Amino acid sequence: MTPALVAVDLDGTVVRHGDYNRAAGAVTVAALAAVRAAGIPVVVVTARPRWDSSAAMTDLGIAPGHHVFSEGAVVTGADGLVAHRVEIDPGAAIRGYRASTPAATFSLEVSDDGWLTCENYAQDVPTNWKGRATHDTLAATPTTSLTVRVPCDGVYAPAELCAHALDATELAGLDPTVYRAHVGRSGWVSVVAAGTDKATGLARVAATLGVAQADVIAFGDSLNDLPMLAWAGHGVAMGQAPAAVRDAADEVAPPIDADGVATVLARWFQA
Repeated sequence: MTPALVAVDLDGTVVRHGDYNRAAGAVTVAALAAVRAAGIPVVVVTARPRWDSSAAMTDLGIAPGHHVFSEGAVVTGADGLVAHRVEIDPGAAIRGYRASTPAATFSLEVSDDGWLTCENYAQDVPTNWKGRATHDTLAATPTTSLTVRVPCDGVYAPAELCAHALDATELAGLDPTVYRAHVGRSGWVSVVAAGTDKATGLARVAATLGVAQADVIAFGDSLNDLPMLAWAGHGVAMGQAPAAVRDAADEVAPPIDADGVATVLARWFQA
């Protein structure tokens, strides 16, 4: 099939982990441009908030429009504005993590343009920090996504999970009918509304654009990409992805450092 919609995760797929606001390279940028030149939409599907994705998207040559952010909790429309949003009450989750792991720290997506954090949260990545607040204030603030940082031993690679974060999440006792938690790399945990993930967001965009599920190709490298890769008509895992992601995909592309996305897209679109 020639794809009618190309969905790409950001980090680890078209942006290298650690580069944050830079495209993986000129070959990737050219490949995505060739897709758009053919009249096919390129949809970003990321765990990042909307406002934390704009610099990377600009470097990739991707304009605001129909995209999915915050693990599927935020979907934007043709004008780049929020068309769909699912919020949580983070109070019970924060209390659960504080009880299970007193050293855990927290941040919330707020006001659609920044993070509000607890007093001792490490503001150590290049993003929009809106300020600090007490745990009680955070617990009373509705949000599209809660980030929990659990202290881990050492630095974990993208393919590794922090055992402490896994244990803390289990012990936090989150209600699965209210919350969905994704344990990511280096002790980072994203908490969004139950029933919300990258697949639900991508399905919403595809329906809006009138694209059939079977005609969607999706690229990802992490465990939180699994729902999206399963939903898409053709799910492609990056070559450096964890085994669980590679095994679940319809195809495994070369790794990001070998221009994996561009290699697959060249089958249909010439840069």
